[in-house]
Amino acid sequence: MSPGAPERPDASMTLITEMMERPLDPGYAAAAGRRQELGQSAATGLRSPLLITVAILIGALLSVSALALRAPTSANNKVKLGLVSRIETARAHADAQTRVIAGLRAQIDRAQSEALSLQNQTGLTAELARLELAAGTVPATGPGLVLTIDDAESKPEPVAPDANPQNATGPDQGKVLAKDLQIIVNGLWDAGAEAISINGHRLTSRAAIRSAGAAILVDYRPLTRPYVITAIGDGANLGVEFADNSGGSYLQSLTNNYKIRADIQSRKSVTIPGEPTLSVLRARPVSSAVTNTPMTTPQQTESSP
Repeated sequence: MSPGAPERPDASMTLITEMMERPLDPGYAAAAGRRQELGQSAATGLRSPLLITVAILIGALLSVSALALRAPTSANNKVKLGLVSRIETARAHADAQTRVIAGLRAQIDRAQSEALSLQNQTGLTAELARLELAAGTVPATGPGLVLTIDDAESKPEPVAPDANPQNATGPDQGKVLAKDLQIIVNGLWDAGAEAISINGHRLTSRAAIRSAGAAILVDYRPLTRPYVITAIGDGANLGVEFADNSGGSYLQSLTNNYKIRADIQSRKSVTIPGEPTLSVLRARPVSSAVTNTPMTTPQQTESSP
């Protein structure tokens, strides 16, 4: 550089300047010049139809492989369909047997009532009816309320590109859980309910509300949405007492915080079915005042094995 000449602004960036002004290596540039002097193309890259065809085939194979990985195999589908069919068949058989048990129980109850009436055991008949009602083996009818609970309405929310799917817990917060039904049912008992059922399943002292994965079970029988809780009690005060206790407060929290839908209505008359799986296993003899022959009355009502 001659003395007094202005200095270039990029004089300190020689390497970057060389890369920008002469991106091609001098040796490659000389070879390309020689090829042009001989009448050949400056580039030696392979741009044949064969190369393009191979690239297309590789892309197609990659697409087919991705689809095969995403779609379940036909063998897995067959196994799943077979299991679903077996479950539905077993459930239909269990429902049919439950109806048979209910019919036979009705016949036994009629024969039992007739036998007690012939022996003038009216007091024993009334006591037996009271015990059956308390145990939940017979249907109950009276004033009460119907509480319907359902999941929150699903609304798709945008997900950040870098969000971790394992941390996405938003959609599940609006689902009704087994724990929610347990707390609400206990609140109804505390409010003075005399009989309760969920989706037609009678809750007794031996009943349990459980969860199995995403399903909610009552005595191992799955429930479907919406969850309809029917309770018999003082029609005027049952709803008020429930709203004031911990169960009502918990339900209000679910609706306010997680948008779970709930509707409660008082009814002048509701009917709750009996629990067909309960049966008398133990009894004690009672002397008849008329015949002086031993008779049996229920001592404890338990679930049959």
